Amino acid sequence: MESLLFSLIEFRKLEVDHENNVDPAELTERFRQVVGAFDPTPFAEKESQWNLSLEEVEHGIW
Repeated sequence: MESLLFSLIEFRKLEVDHENNVDPAELTERFRQVVGAFDPTPFAEKESQWNLSLEEVEHGIW
């Protein structure tokens, strides 16, 4: 539960910075580093929802 909460808080920070026009590649790399240092599980599988969501951010889908 702690990992999920931490990841969601970091994702909210990503959303705020995205709205403030921070480079999407920078945002996703920072998110992967911070969350991955806390718990690597969200990125363990290439097709995880976290990885897919970050790809959408990088490609400007959202």
